[in-house]
Amino acid sequence: MSMFDQFKIVSDMMKNMSPEQIKELTKQAGDSKKMLEETVRELLEKEIQKRDLVSRAEVLKIIKDN
Repeated sequence: MSMFDQFKIVSDMMKNMSPEQIKELTKQAGDSKKMLEETVRELLEKEIQKRDLVSRAEVLKIIKDN
């Protein structure tokens, strides 16, 4: 299913919703996005440590210190 199809389905669903329901749906989407971002951030940090890579923050600190 393409992103366009997903937007169309959501748009059709929202036509029959009250403003309160739309507000709640928007809040849930925002919460889901935050959880997904946190999960990705944690996985990225673990992978950086696992591969013994240098993070951006560490590089910036090294540059600043020199």
